Amino acid sequence: MKIILQNNLSLNKSGVYLITNLINGKKYVGSSSVIQRRLNEYLNIQYITRNLKKGKSKLLNAFLKYGYINFEFKILEIIEFEPSQSKLERRNLLLEREQYYMDEIKPEYNINLKAGSNLGRSFSEEVRKKMSLAKLGKPGNKKGAILPLKSRVLFRENSGMNKGVVMLNENNEVLNYFKSIQIASEATGISRNRISRCARGIRKEIRENGKVIKFKYSDVIE
Repeated sequence: MKIILQNNLSLNKSGVYLITNLINGKKYVGSSSVIQRRLNEYLNIQYITRNLKKGKSKLLNAFLKYGYINFEFKILEIIEFEPSQSKLERRNLLLEREQYYMDEIKPEYNINLKAGSNLGRSFSEEVRKKMSLAKLGKPGNKKGAILPLKSRVLFRENSGMNKGVVMLNENNEVLNYFKSIQIASEATGISRNRISRCARGIRKEIRENGKVIKFKYSDVIE
């Protein structure tokens, strides 16, 4: 996922963000009290699978269909809170600014265009059953999730390779961040060995489809 940080904006802040599909131009507007945490969730296989089991998500399905490499993540606005503001007041301010950008952009991947609302969201049969049980005061039956094969192939993390990598172009401009070499390989189609050798400095660059690509180790996505 190409991450754009204009004017040295920090991901460890509250704010509103925009995700754009670079293939078809479709967009998603969201907000988070910690943008970095939300980005990490999008890059996590368990988050993807767990939320798709709960119900439909145009954005998460698009990640699976097109791959992270074909998306751009951009901060639209950083929101600074007053120390005296309550948690509810902060949430309402976030949703207010998210709604502003929804009205302006009209993003196609948002299931509904009302910030913070589940109106129009389609829940799975399992989730609807649990919601009904909750209303009756009865416990649900939570079972371990079996990950879909497509999700495992596209997004599983390599347990033996904990270092993240950053992908750059020939001008050393950041194109994407990956939590592991395995994820980078699955997203780009470049072998783990080639990425590893480039990240370790054994090879200077990789030429793929006529383009120059570089990889470097990055312990923290920033």
